[in-house]
Amino acid sequence: MSVPDYMQCAEDHQTVLVVVQPVGIVPEDQFFKIYKRISSVSQVNIRDSQRLLYIRYRHHYLPENNEWGDFQTHRKVVGLISITTCGSTKEWAQTAERFHGQKEVYSSTLYDSRLLVFGLQGDIAEQQRTDVAFYPSFEDCPDVEKRVDDFVESIFIVLESKRLDRATDKSGDKTPLLCVPFEKKDFVGLDTDS
Repeated sequence: MSVPDYMQCAEDHQTVLVVVQPVGIVPEDQFFKIYKRISSVSQVNIRDSQRLLYIRYRHHYLPENNEWGDFQTHRKVVGLISITTCGSTKEWAQTAERFHGQKEVYSSTLYDSRLLVFGLQGDIAEQQRTDVAFYPSFEDCPDVEKRVDDFVESIFIVLESKRLDRATDKSGDKTPLLCVPFEKKDFVGLDTDS
């Protein structure tokens, strides 16, 4: 069952929704310290474009609300930023598995995701990856905002490519049938194209 979001306002229709969640055990005060830094990037001026992209962050978002994304686009989770602590390379495999599990929850609408790992040092932390950022501690993470900026730009690229694909699509003037999540079961076996 979907739960109403009473924090929504009219301006939310011009934003994209990014969920920021902890993976595993993360101290609450440290999580909200990083969450505050992430949410400070609320609008991004896209390079090579005249556009601004506005971002709305939520640290708690029910997956059931994501089902309404086709009908109400501002409820669609398009980005996921996960924050975790990892003390050793032995814990890394389990942490990566939890992150992939978290991505599966929003997989139907997710365009991109990032994992911010705090505390891991060694060979794994020295690997350059676009989807994972490693930091030695919660205090020593100077480029979090820059990483979020790059993350938002990657979401914009996906959104823009989808817009251009739709603009050049010559499959006809078929308008997709919009329905709320509880109506979908009524259309099983029916031809929705006619």
